[in-house]
Amino acid sequence: MDLTTRCPKCGTVFQAGLSDLQLRKGYIRCVQCAHIFDGYAEVVSDASAPGAPAAAPRPASAPTAPVAGPPEEPPPQVIRSGRPPAPQPDPAHAFRIGVAPWPDDRPEPRIGGAAGRADPRPVEEILADEGWMPDSGAAPVSARDEPPAQAAPFVVEPRPGHRSQGGSAAPLLRDEDALGWWDALVRFCARLLLVLLLLLLAAQAVYVYRAGIARMVPALRPALERACEPLRCRVPYARDIARIAITGSALKAADADALSDRPAGGQEPAEQHFVLHATLRNQAEQPQEWPTLVLDLKDAAGTLLVRRNLSPADYLGAARAAEPFAARSEVLVRIPLTLSGIRINGYQLDLFYP
Repeated sequence: MDLTTRCPKCGTVFQAGLSDLQLRKGYIRCVQCAHIFDGYAEVVSDASAPGAPAAAPRPASAPTAPVAGPPEEPPPQVIRSGRPPAPQPDPAHAFRIGVAPWPDDRPEPRIGGAAGRADPRPVEEILADEGWMPDSGAAPVSARDEPPAQAAPFVVEPRPGHRSQGGSAAPLLRDEDALGWWDALVRFCARLLLVLLLLLLAAQAVYVYRAGIARMVPALRPALERACEPLRCRVPYARDIARIAITGSALKAADADALSDRPAGGQEPAEQHFVLHATLRNQAEQPQEWPTLVLDLKDAAGTLLVRRNLSPADYLGAARAAEPFAARSEVLVRIPLTLSGIRINGYQLDLFYP
């Protein structure tokens, strides 16, 4: 059998089992505000929904029953400059929370004695022993005493005149921590010097490797040559001697009787005139520097008599030697020679880059 009772504190109307009231001497806990009262004294007969719990409109000041738990520490209070601190709550009037289950969900009190009689202790002591809170304003039995949290606030001093340098601590900078005009000038000069050093390093690398840059990117050669004019330098071409060959050569006398004319007594003529003809070919796919010709003059026994290094200006002329040896091109050179006091019988021609 169920009885309909009303909480005298919040006015909630709900049903309670008669057996539960008898076991607890008529005391019952409100399902809304957890208030313990005498269920027999508050029995009503005009329930709006018999057989099911009905909740009456609760006052606006009635507290709710959230989940029980240890009191949380209050967050630190931030006080802005020129504002008074917010009032702190009184620990004596702190709101205590707990959970009040339905009457049917409460555990039965322990039964003592051989005859199975109910526990003769007061219901408050029984409920306290089972972990129930006697009142919403009281602390839970199982709650541990926590030390009071320190509510010491810290003050934030804003610096409107300071520009933020990044980070959340920028507004907390002191006056002596702010950068002055001298520090800003030093930092600007340091950055400018770093940029100039990087540009100087890049220019030095271009100067040292100008020949390789011109070979890899031929379109940059005119710009590199113009940049070299104030420095009195030049952009050299490739120097691959293996790609330059002598395809033909001949050493001829300037006149037909140069080798047969001898003065009386078998003496060699005072001077002999010859002309060296040579054909040079550049087999590379890019222009190259003109090589140096090595001319060796020998006698009939193969002994070296004269060695002469002929520069590009000697066998081409200064104007043509200033130009490169074009790729996949061939050139015929003609070199006049004058010999005095020696008789030659052969020659050898070779190439090299000095």
